[in-house]
Amino acid sequence: MFHLLKYYLLIGLLTLPGVSIIAQSNFKINTTYTTIGLKETLQVSYTYAGLAEMNDLEAPDFNNWKMIAGPGFQTQQVYANGTYHSESSFIFLLQPLKTGQLQLPAANLHIQNTILQCQPLTITVQQQIPAHHTPQAGVQMPGGFFEPDEEEETTGIERNAILFPGEDAAQKMKKNIFVRVEASKNKCVVGEPILVTYTLYSRLRTSAKLIQQPAFNGCTVYEMTTQDLRSETKQWKGKRYNTFIIRKVQLIPLTTGTITLNAVTVENTVTFYTLKNNAVSNSFEYSSLCSNAPMQIMVTDLPLRNKPKEFTGAIGHFTIRARVDKNTDTAGDVNKLMIEMMGSGNFSSVTPPVISWPKNTSHFTIKEENDVNKLVFPAEGTKIFTIPFTCKQQCTTVIPVITYHFYDTETGAYTTLQTDSIPIQVGPALKNFINPDLYTAGNTNATYIWIIPGIGLLVAIGWWIVYGWQKKAAVLHAATVAIAKPLSIATDEANSMQTDTPIALPAEPIDTGNVYELLTIPDDIAFFKAVKSMALTEEKREVDIRRKEALQELIAACNRALYAKVANTTRYDIAEQLKILFIPPA
Repeated sequence: MFHLLKYYLLIGLLTLPGVSIIAQSNFKINTTYTTIGLKETLQVSYTYAGLAEMNDLEAPDFNNWKMIAGPGFQTQQVYANGTYHSESSFIFLLQPLKTGQLQLPAANLHIQNTILQCQPLTITVQQQIPAHHTPQAGVQMPGGFFEPDEEEETTGIERNAILFPGEDAAQKMKKNIFVRVEASKNKCVVGEPILVTYTLYSRLRTSAKLIQQPAFNGCTVYEMTTQDLRSETKQWKGKRYNTFIIRKVQLIPLTTGTITLNAVTVENTVTFYTLKNNAVSNSFEYSSLCSNAPMQIMVTDLPLRNKPKEFTGAIGHFTIRARVDKNTDTAGDVNKLMIEMMGSGNFSSVTPPVISWPKNTSHFTIKEENDVNKLVFPAEGTKIFTIPFTCKQQCTTVIPVITYHFYDTETGAYTTLQTDSIPIQVGPALKNFINPDLYTAGNTNATYIWIIPGIGLLVAIGWWIVYGWQKKAAVLHAATVAIAKPLSIATDEANSMQTDTPIALPAEPIDTGNVYELLTIPDDIAFFKAVKSMALTEEKREVDIRRKEALQELIAACNRALYAKVANTTRYDIAEQLKILFIPPA
């Protein structure tokens, strides 16, 4: 029982970090104002802060709101309490459809195996715009007003904003303000990252607000637009412009065909000045919309020429490294193979390499970790594959060279990577060793044992399995003996059988190596069937009634594990019974 309790305590300790990570997560709604005017546009951010990796956002239904744009995605590093932490935001631009108390609904965010839900937020919508708000009916684009060129400034008034006789405000804005969309390539292959940037160019001091965002159909989108971008001065067709990045994204095409980069629409408001008798007579504001011309990107399939048979779709520019946790190991113990893929490109296309495992080994479920910076182009970082494995017997085991193929976007050709082989010195197995690392969540029927209160229930079940059948066997044996003996003698012997005496080991020695071999079987179904087969063989030749009944209980437990999943019988239960029945104490 001590061993069983030890294993469940181990599970509890392993699950505590995951629970702690979820507990430290924070998901909430952020807005600039909680009271707005009916004609205002409100920027709403559903912001997540935490260490766990996000899986998906269930976008809410914005009743009583008109969605102007969204969702956009933004990740930034925030400094608070002496440390930096990452915040990820899903951003929507909304406009109220009526006055009154309007609710911004809650949203569900999937984190690992948990769903986080933020609290809804109530916004007061009134007829007039509050006096302390900016005058435009919309969201001010980050960066605010563009700074004019110093040489174009005359007594505080921009020369370009002066309307001379015969000049029209609309035409002047059309000549001096426009939007451009640029792509790093206009031709690419499926899965190749493309950088797309929408930029506002202006030679006038303008207040700009975003009216329409583009949609990127048929692509995975990595948002690179951040709030800390500032305007820059650029030359375009011989003229200097102040520029501001409206949208910057990495696109990864999912299929062949044509990707259309649709228009972004921006509303610009400029203060113009009129002249009379060579002096400024008055000023007025004029607003107009500007959009970019759509652009197309041709997406083709990967080339067939020189394409390796083992190519699995990795696209980018990578290097590879492999190592093991222990170069000196013990038979039956758990080791780990770590494969690191480093470089830049489409990390979602990087899959685990094929490994020619030595016959002396068994391997288990692969774990993936990502440390990728998606705010640079192309995304760069590291992807690590960790594979637990065991060496079955004493020997020198060699993990052979690992080969990996990827399509190099820098050269436009396929490239092959190779690691060094890894020798492992494997010593003899430890006696009475049952490694709890073999019984992870991915290798048992209790796939969802992640709630700590459930550990108590499992301990109770284990107690019943290990000790319940012992007491039952004692009672049955006492009753059988009582039939052939006087009642008084039978009663005395039955009482003596109530004690927890150990079950006798088999009369003929069992090869304990076979038992240890059973414990290394990675697949649950194969493990239960193998144990059942061994127990059936022993049960047929066993003469001791208590041991025979114990074997029958072990067979019944295997049947429950195989055919009655709701019984929740685990490898822990079976392993503990195997140890009691077949492995002598050290």
